[in-house]
Amino acid sequence: MSADTQSKLLRAVQERKVRPVGATSELPVNARLIASTNRDPERAVRSGHLRQDLYYRLQASVLMVPALRDRIDDVPLLAQHFIRIFNERMLQRDPVADIEQAALDAMKRHRWPGNVRELSNMIEGAFTFGASNIIKLEDLSALSVASTIAPPDPEVQSVLAASQPSAQSSQPVERPSAMAARARFDEMECDLIRRTLEKTGGNKSRAAQLLGISRKRLYSRIERYGLE
Repeated sequence: MSADTQSKLLRAVQERKVRPVGATSELPVNARLIASTNRDPERAVRSGHLRQDLYYRLQASVLMVPALRDRIDDVPLLAQHFIRIFNERMLQRDPVADIEQAALDAMKRHRWPGNVRELSNMIEGAFTFGASNIIKLEDLSALSVASTIAPPDPEVQSVLAASQPSAQSSQPVERPSAMAARARFDEMECDLIRRTLEKTGGNKSRAAQLLGISRKRLYSRIERYGLE
């Protein structure tokens, strides 16, 4: 808010009165004000972006909500919460009953740079692309693509190495080349972006949101794959 708007808000909070637009007198109000921010409010006060008196007035009760990556056990609960929300919102499709364990495991490994909003967008994307009443890993666009190229956990790597045939074994071990793996990834990414753009009617901002990437990155991929 601008400094002038902050001043008006502070006055309304202190006096519990507001003057409606076009009115000549003030009206008493009984309201509870909830303010939230993803920035450091004390730093905003020091920089002059937030009035100190308003900040202290809002500081009566403060709840610090950790980032989603710091409370990863909440992911299954939040996933179910958003499933209920989108079941109510998307009545044109069959309701989603649950989410498979492999998808939940991938969600728990994700770092969630976009926090809870990213999780919401990911579940909404699964509703858009999913073909069954169970959300699967391949329905979670960003996690599904990442899982095709992410290296295994070191402990998993050691188990895999131990289970591989030895050099003296007569059974040859076929490994896909890096070039083939890259080509496969590009093919999957191109198809995913194309389907997302089709679902959003060409709305690139919405497509980037569903894919969990920036618009700049989406534009570069569109140009790269000739999807215009």
